[in-house]
Amino acid sequence: MQTRRSHSAREKSSDIHSKILELTALTWCFTKVRGRVPAPVFSCFAVVCRNSPKRRFPEEAVAARLLLTRCPTSNTVTGGKQPVPQLAIAPTFLNDFSRLDSGVQHTVLTAVRSYLAGDSGRLQAVTDASDPRVRVLQISPDWSGIVAPSQEGSYCLVGVRRHDEAISYARTYRAPGGLELDLVEMPAPPEPAEAAAPVRGPADLADALALPFAEWRLSLDPDHQRLATAHFAGSAQVTGGPGTGKTVLALHRAAYLAERDAVEYGPAARPSVLLTTGSRTLAQTLSAQLDRLVSAPDVRRRIEVVTVDSLARGVLSESTGIPPEILSDEELAERWRTAARIDGLPFSGRFLVDEWQQVILAQDLTSLADYIRCERNGRMLHLAPEFRPHVWEAIQRYTGAMRAAGEWSYPQVAHEAARALRTQGPRYRHIVVTESQDLHPAHWRLLRAAVPEGPDDLFLLGDPAQRLVDTRVSLASLGINVRGRGHRLRTSYRVSQEILDWALPILGRSTGPAAEGYASVLHGPEPVVQGCASRAEEWTALSEWLQAQLAAGAQPESIAVAGRNQWVVRIITKELHANGIATAPLNSSADVDAVRVGTLHGLKGQEFRYVALVGLSEPLLPPKAAISAAEGDPVAMEQVYQEERHLLFTACTRARDALYVSYVGAPSQLLPESVHLAR
Repeated sequence: MQTRRSHSAREKSSDIHSKILELTALTWCFTKVRGRVPAPVFSCFAVVCRNSPKRRFPEEAVAARLLLTRCPTSNTVTGGKQPVPQLAIAPTFLNDFSRLDSGVQHTVLTAVRSYLAGDSGRLQAVTDASDPRVRVLQISPDWSGIVAPSQEGSYCLVGVRRHDEAISYARTYRAPGGLELDLVEMPAPPEPAEAAAPVRGPADLADALALPFAEWRLSLDPDHQRLATAHFAGSAQVTGGPGTGKTVLALHRAAYLAERDAVEYGPAARPSVLLTTGSRTLAQTLSAQLDRLVSAPDVRRRIEVVTVDSLARGVLSESTGIPPEILSDEELAERWRTAARIDGLPFSGRFLVDEWQQVILAQDLTSLADYIRCERNGRMLHLAPEFRPHVWEAIQRYTGAMRAAGEWSYPQVAHEAARALRTQGPRYRHIVVTESQDLHPAHWRLLRAAVPEGPDDLFLLGDPAQRLVDTRVSLASLGINVRGRGHRLRTSYRVSQEILDWALPILGRSTGPAAEGYASVLHGPEPVVQGCASRAEEWTALSEWLQAQLAAGAQPESIAVAGRNQWVVRIITKELHANGIATAPLNSSADVDAVRVGTLHGLKGQEFRYVALVGLSEPLLPPKAAISAAEGDPVAMEQVYQEERHLLFTACTRARDALYVSYVGAPSQLLPESVHLAR
């Protein structure tokens, strides 16, 4: 049951869109590039409403910090340049702005126009503020904006409230420092633009928007833009917590490399850039976002977007002529558990599967002698050398039976595909990897074989704290050297500090977000935790929460509801339909007017303003099947819990504005201790 946005809703969206464009037009200049470098250079960035009926932009473009600055003008007295007021806009401001009535919106535009014209008196300090750097921007006697320091000489407009409420909020607001980048290798300066044209009003802006979309780049933080267009002597790695802009940076990096290749090499018969990840849902989302970001067909054709497992399966199918039949880890663990019991081995099926995939395949061990000598990194259970021959023989016997039946595991397919590519040769000039923390060493060998070693070969983005699988093998040992080309994004522009504070204990850590490298410029409500006595009560509570968000002005497509497995997803969909709430899969097109529904895994790499996680009860999280497979093996059991903690943390941090969590009976022990204490 999916519905398209109504005509009246589109008109309202268009009106808000026009006002935001008016705000942008006051301050924005763009650079049109006709020279060798195809990517335009922005001296400041346009704010474009994501609900524009004419144009669709990736959600991350709005979520990014958007810099507004008026074009420098000559000072006739000094002959120099006037100081340039700078103001950043946070997503929370856009939320507040869209809910104001038309008259107040106009007043906000006037106030920002005045400030950017040099009326610094509108920016006022706040008495008794927790952070003395925080200011309020006087909009009218009744309304004020909350302004936080962004970087030296610039501020970030984080909201607009009635004056008394703005003062109260500003007094408790604490702003972390600006975006930090530990840059070791600095990119080369951009080539000079050929011509710049200022946009001084809505008419000029309309003409500018009529340009081919290939001449535009969506808004990026200046530091992110520098990384997206940098030239690296080899592979580079970017790490950062939730909401620090890794996904949008991956999109821009892929687009930039494809554009550069198009200029340097001309038309291509096959893609030269691979944008890849471990999640099928995320890969589909990335592909759709690239379709909106890159309009030039010859450039878009240069970028292939597939999961690493899809790449591996395709390579192996081409090499053998037979598509591999792939078994899940749970299926393998159950089969090997039965086989080990028959053979009288004192090992669980889960232990044997993990030993094979995380030690033998991870280190590409090909002999018993290699296995006896190896370091079993990441494996918590000590295995004495005298036991290793028995484990090796069992694994060789079980994998031999798999080969005879034409059955494979995902890491095994990647392992064999890497061998095939080392013979066939590379397929791409550049590879961009997002959510890289989840890849198996066999995946890394495949990617290393898929691109020749050299400048800008691999660009890796990930967050070690969101790792779902623990395979501790260094990139350098796999032929991927990022030394001196590592960068860290430290500030979140999506997830509120309250959600970060609540979610971090899920990882089993007691330190605060700042100590873990997580900090946010955004603040919002505390997560809502709903304990229920029955399933029926849980679905009723969920429907009421969703209806409240929709009644407050939330767009349905900005809301996601997720459960641990497909069984929960089917029930969610059925119950929401019964309550008159339309639903659509997580990776649906942006113009489908429906609440998104999917699994916790499907949320990975996604972003929504409102996220509800349901069914987080003890019997469902961790899943019974995973617990049963690890039964009797404390090390395997701990690994199950570790993977589930990372999965839950990742799902919680997909929320930008609000997080809702519910369970029936006993909550999962993976939830923060505060949930259990509050029962």
